[in-house]
Amino acid sequence: MSISICPQIATRPGAATLPKTFELRKRSNPNSEFEWRTRRNRSDFGFRISGFGFSRGTRSGFLLLLLLGLSATRALSAPAPWPGADLFTNGAVQRLEITLTDRDIESLRQEPRGFVHANITDGNMTCHDIALRLKGSVGSFRPLNDKPGFTLDFARFKTGQRFHGLRRIHLNNSVEDPSFCNQKLGSELFLQAGVPAPRVGYALVTLNGRRLGIYVLVEGFTEDFLSCHFNKPSGNLFEPDEGHDVNQRLKRTSIYAPKGERTALDKLSAAAQEPDLERRWERLMSALDIERFLPFMAMEVMLCHRDGYCLARNNFRIYEENGNHKTMFFPHGMDQLFGSADLPWQPHMAGLVAKAVLETPEGKRHYHDCFSVLFTNVFQTTALKNLVDQQLSQLRPFVPKAEFSKVQIEADSVKERINQRWQNLARQLGQPDLKPMEFHDGAALLGDWAKIDQPGSGEMERRAGLDGKQALYIRTASETFASWRAKALLGRGRYRFEGRASIAGIKPLSSGSHQGAGIRVAGSARQSENLVGDSAWRRLDAEFEVNEAEAEVEFICELRATAGEVWFDSSSLRVVKLP
Repeated sequence: MSISICPQIATRPGAATLPKTFELRKRSNPNSEFEWRTRRNRSDFGFRISGFGFSRGTRSGFLLLLLLGLSATRALSAPAPWPGADLFTNGAVQRLEITLTDRDIESLRQEPRGFVHANITDGNMTCHDIALRLKGSVGSFRPLNDKPGFTLDFARFKTGQRFHGLRRIHLNNSVEDPSFCNQKLGSELFLQAGVPAPRVGYALVTLNGRRLGIYVLVEGFTEDFLSCHFNKPSGNLFEPDEGHDVNQRLKRTSIYAPKGERTALDKLSAAAQEPDLERRWERLMSALDIERFLPFMAMEVMLCHRDGYCLARNNFRIYEENGNHKTMFFPHGMDQLFGSADLPWQPHMAGLVAKAVLETPEGKRHYHDCFSVLFTNVFQTTALKNLVDQQLSQLRPFVPKAEFSKVQIEADSVKERINQRWQNLARQLGQPDLKPMEFHDGAALLGDWAKIDQPGSGEMERRAGLDGKQALYIRTASETFASWRAKALLGRGRYRFEGRASIAGIKPLSSGSHQGAGIRVAGSARQSENLVGDSAWRRLDAEFEVNEAEAEVEFICELRATAGEVWFDSSSLRVVKLP
């Protein structure tokens, strides 16, 4: 099947002229079902689409490049098959047997994050003297006598050693994703969006003869991973360590690079903090691989990857391709996706670079175009649910019947969350653009409040308070971060967001700067007190400033608590212009 078009769009200054013929065809590489090829003046550029294809009548994934006004991506020159291809294709579940000595077991009990010596076999090949350590964050870490997660580095103790062509793999215990689906879904969707992401498979693992069960097998960020996506897989690769953003200390990985330095990070950090927005966009274009970063942002938000870079400054890698001098971001840790169907498609970004891009008019416009095209052409609910079913069919023969029933229930929940997310995004994208807020006597009432993160053990609704006043109501009986949110378009100036709230029985969270009930502007800390316990109507306010000619501002009435209820007086929630 081939599709030909004659795009009539303007490219950015200095960009190569866009190719005029596009073709979709199968590629011989076993890691990718389809490959977009663009042909112009005998040049051949590649844009890899992994997973499933698009229907004939839709705008296809390559339109992302057109709408963004980008030149075609470079050709993939990876060998066929790619390193580790047999671990991630044909739906195979690997049988992996790990053996440790008593001494190494004791070492892991004393220092779980330290590497020890181990052997591993899959029945066909055995690797001796590999480096193994336990992995997992606060929620997913499990000790050795439970179902621990593993990082396996095959070349750390034996230079040049590979397992199925790979230097490093991770075995995730998936305790935070009992469906075993999310990591695979996330990687497939990022790859479809043109963002390099680790390949994902499955393994049945035993440790010293003890059956540990099914694991999610994830490709490590190494030279082998980079060779699948870049012509010259050498450069500086960074991951979060002491800091979690480009202006902080990031850990440089062991990838070979001519220079182990953070010049590119410093350049990107300075560009992101440039106060002049026009100048900032120019500097970002010079320091950031914007062609990949826009879909990276869009997919993190679309998939509700709330523990990723954009929304939490967590779970990411940053790479500077040698000779390119531009940084790019890779996704990581995608075991909890689609968890918040009502997450705004234009949320406040926590990541410095994401926030900096969206504060520029050009970045915001390109992000909007990118998100719309990816939602139309990549977020295909039927294909995603089919992929979940396909994964379940792969796992069924390896999981005991009683255990598989639980996996099936969790997978069905994932499919329902996919539906809910698609429906919510469709509603959000169908809403009309914001119009500038109209003030009367220096004030404007806020309306069109939306529920965000509705409590699982509670409720959110518009209802009358004890004195009959109409209010935005939140009640919870478990830990919640629920909020009512509204947006407005404001011009340059100083403002105050104000309103009244009453509370009953609010018990604060155990940690965090925002506790109980309160109001604030997105991206800013609360200025008023945190309301906990019981209280009659109290006035709350938050002053803020808009430094652009026009900016979208999000207003938040929130409850962060383990129990209690709050009423926000609807008639009092307004924005006041300040001198």
